[in-house]
Amino acid sequence: MPGSMHFRWGKRRPQSYTYSPYFPGLQYNRALKVFLGGNFWDSRSTGYKLSSPDAEQAQHPPVDPNEHGFPDTACIAYRLSHAEYRPLFELVWGEGSFDITWPADTEAICSTPEGAAVLNGSRNALHQHLTGSSGSPASDAGAMPVALGRDNRTKADNVFDHWGQALEAFEASANVSAFSSKFDAFLAGTYTLTADEQAGYDLFRGKGNCNSCHLDGRGTALKSGQTDTSAAPGGAPLFTCFGSANEGLPRNPNIPFYYETKPDAFDYTPNPAGFGFKDLGLGLFLRSLSGNNPNADWIQYAPSVDGQMQVSSARNAAMTPPNCPNFQKAFFHNGYVKSLKELVHFYNTRDVFAYPVQSGHCPAGTIEKVTCWPEPEVKNNIDMTQGNLGLTDHEEDLIVTFLGTLTDGFTTPYPDADKYTGNCLPPTALSPPPPPVSAAPFPPGLTPPPL
Repeated sequence: MPGSMHFRWGKRRPQSYTYSPYFPGLQYNRALKVFLGGNFWDSRSTGYKLSSPDAEQAQHPPVDPNEHGFPDTACIAYRLSHAEYRPLFELVWGEGSFDITWPADTEAICSTPEGAAVLNGSRNALHQHLTGSSGSPASDAGAMPVALGRDNRTKADNVFDHWGQALEAFEASANVSAFSSKFDAFLAGTYTLTADEQAGYDLFRGKGNCNSCHLDGRGTALKSGQTDTSAAPGGAPLFTCFGSANEGLPRNPNIPFYYETKPDAFDYTPNPAGFGFKDLGLGLFLRSLSGNNPNADWIQYAPSVDGQMQVSSARNAAMTPPNCPNFQKAFFHNGYVKSLKELVHFYNTRDVFAYPVQSGHCPAGTIEKVTCWPEPEVKNNIDMTQGNLGLTDHEEDLIVTFLGTLTDGFTTPYPDADKYTGNCLPPTALSPPPPPVSAAPFPPGLTPPPL
């Protein structure tokens, strides 16, 4: 997705943050030898500072150069001090929260995107400030482009932290994480799954092996003729194990990030490596290359988790705007898969139709994403619990049908579900996205498939 600077693009698909407040702080389980918790695809929002990965996740997009692009965390406090809901913030966090003396050039600085040469290299200082690599945000205050004294910087940091905590509280509320799906009604005994939905659920926790990662509180019956005798879950399952996995996903060469190899008008280069960049996910974070690893003991595990991405909740995976039946979604961290059918088919046949090619170069007689899956971007640490499930085409469809029961809004419809949708285009009017700015040619062997 493009950021506030529409010529800058991020390297990953934004995650859905319904139910994200339920993810615990990042930890390494020595018995299972796995990392659990955190937020973001690479779990870099650890929760170590605010005791909430979700609150810390909220703090990253505003100062990400490829998203909102503020050059200083203090800019969020500055904007909040001029917001119409400032009194509500002060009601919660105390009068005087915004008693900050702002330098005269604050507006000019906060209107300049992060990474701009005019800020004299403040981008690296901002990264340290946000991730706490020098101990705490206040310790980096002197390097930030908004020239605040120690007391004013501390107040601005407190506003920034409280703002993240407020967003976390909202995302944990029924306004966002509603537990209002057909499945929740099914657990409450107020809805009966249709024959296809029940068959899909049986496959989800059986032959499809979906609930080994997207936990539903039930056992998994993988063998033919095996019966699940586990009890129905208590409470409301979150359909995630809070862990990470490398599913062997191919590289998506259509991501504009790969072509952002030249300095933009602000002399900032998002991706100097071009196609040399390999998204190692959790391994990238543990090496402190996509965020600051707060635990030096974890660095040793980086090679064992290269390519792993967070197991998102399956809740709301099928959600689309009600008035936009042709709404195009993307799945997985790089958006390579464009429908739930493709997603289930990938889990089912990844190893059956595996070819040593890049996207756009499947052999003649095969169809990419149908009878050909290009090679994984990261070839080590691949999850082998799926890839050759033996599902029929109809069984794939049944699992997709079941996933539709996890969409919120069934028992308590969202009153504004289409409020921000706008006018949806009919299928014939859909057009491919514009090409990335200053897009370089695809390197050999990485020509994108037709859009």
